[in-house]
Amino acid sequence: MELLSAVLSMAGLLVRVAMGIALFAGALTPREHFARRMLVVILLFAFSIALVFSAGIASPALSRSQTYAVELVLFSALLAGSSLAVTYLFDASIWTALFCCSAGYAVQNLASGMGELVWLFVARTGPNAALGREIPASAFTLVTWVATIATYALTYPLVTRRLNRRGLEQVSDRSMIMMMAVVILMVIGFDLVIKSLCEMGIPVSYAVCLRIVHAFICVFTVWMEYELLVNRKLASEKDTTERLLAERERQYQQSRESIEAINIKCHDLRHQIRALAGGGAVVDASALADVAREVDVYDAAVHTGNEALDTILTEKSLVCQREGITLTCVADGAALDFMAPADIYALFGNALDNAIEAARRASRRSISLVVRRTMGVTSISVENYFNLATQPSFEDGLPQTTKADKANHGFGMRSMRAIAERYGGTLVARAEDGTFCLDIML
Repeated sequence: MELLSAVLSMAGLLVRVAMGIALFAGALTPREHFARRMLVVILLFAFSIALVFSAGIASPALSRSQTYAVELVLFSALLAGSSLAVTYLFDASIWTALFCCSAGYAVQNLASGMGELVWLFVARTGPNAALGREIPASAFTLVTWVATIATYALTYPLVTRRLNRRGLEQVSDRSMIMMMAVVILMVIGFDLVIKSLCEMGIPVSYAVCLRIVHAFICVFTVWMEYELLVNRKLASEKDTTERLLAERERQYQQSRESIEAINIKCHDLRHQIRALAGGGAVVDASALADVAREVDVYDAAVHTGNEALDTILTEKSLVCQREGITLTCVADGAALDFMAPADIYALFGNALDNAIEAARRASRRSISLVVRRTMGVTSISVENYFNLATQPSFEDGLPQTTKADKANHGFGMRSMRAIAERYGGTLVARAEDGTFCLDIML
C-alpha cells in the first residue's frame, strides 16, 4: 500500500510539472504525429518511475541527507528529461525548451510551496494539531492540487498569455543554462531543504518565513526569464527597426537623386524628339511616337505636393508598371508636411512593398492608395487584393510574415506601427474576402 501511495504521489507530481511546462510550451508548434510522440514520452517517464522504485532509491534505509541528495539528483534529471521531451514534441530549439521547462518548474515549485504553506497552518496550528489528531494524507493532496490550480490560473494571464510563439521560437540565449542552475539550486534545492527542516520540527514561524522566501525566489526566477526573453526580443526588434529606418532614409536619398536624373534625361529626350519631328528630318513619326511613349513611362507622373511622397510613389509606380499591377493614387501630399521625409519614405515604402508582393500572386492585380486630411487628422488607406491561398495570420493586430526565415523578416509592419505611434497615430490592418486593408491615422 505504501509503495502504491508513493507511485501515485510521484505520478501526481509529474502531472503537475507537465502542466507547469505546458503553460509555456503550449504556444509552440507541435511536431508531426504529436499524439504518438506524446505516448512515447509518457511511456518513457512511466518506465523511469518504475526504474527508480525498483532500484530502491526511495528506500527508508537511506538517511535524511542521503534521501534529499538523491531527490535533488532525480529532480534535476527530471528537468533535463523534460527539456528533451519538449524538443521531441514541439518544433523548438533546446534553448526554447530550457526556457519553458525552467519557467514551468519554477511555477510548479511556487504552487507546491503555497500548498506547503497552507498545510503548515492547517496541520501544525489548526484544531487538529492542538488535539493531536492526524490529518489524512488525502487532505494534503487536495490542498496541493487546489494551490496548483490557483497558481497556474494566476500565472496564465500575468505571464504566459503575454508570450507568443514567435518570441519563444527565437530564444537562443545560452544564459538559459544559468537559469537551469538557478532553478536546480535555488528553487528545487531550497525547497528540499525547507521540507527537511520541517520534518525536523522547526517552529512554524520559521517554516513560514522560509516558504515566503522560497516563493519570492520562484517569482523572481520566472520574472527574470520573462525579462530575459521579452526585453531582449524587444531590444533586438528595436535595433532592427532602427536599422531599417536608417536604410530607408539612405534609399530615399538615392531614389530622389535617381528619379531627378531620370526626369532631367527624359525632359531632354522629349525636346530632342520634338526637334527631330519638326525639323524636316526623315524620321518615321510612328517610331518617334513609340519612343515618346516609352520615355513617358520613366517620367515622374506623380505630383502630390510632397517631395518625399512623390519620390516613393514614382519609384513604386515604375515597379507596378513593370509587374502589370494597376496603382491608383489619390493623395494630398500637403497633409504629410509635418512628417520627416525619411519617415514618409519608410511608411509608404513598406506599405506599398507589402501590397505589391501580395498583388503579384492575386488574380486582380490592383492597389489603391488614398491620403487625405480632415478635421486635423491625416488618414492613409492602402488596399490591395491577395490570393486566398495566402490568407495572412494576425498576431497582436499585425499580419505575420509568410517567409520561412521569420527571424529576419516581418519587421516592416512593426516599423510602420512605430512610425504611426511616433506621430500620435494608430495603425489597423485587416484582411477580408481577398482584400487587404491598411488604415493609418496620424
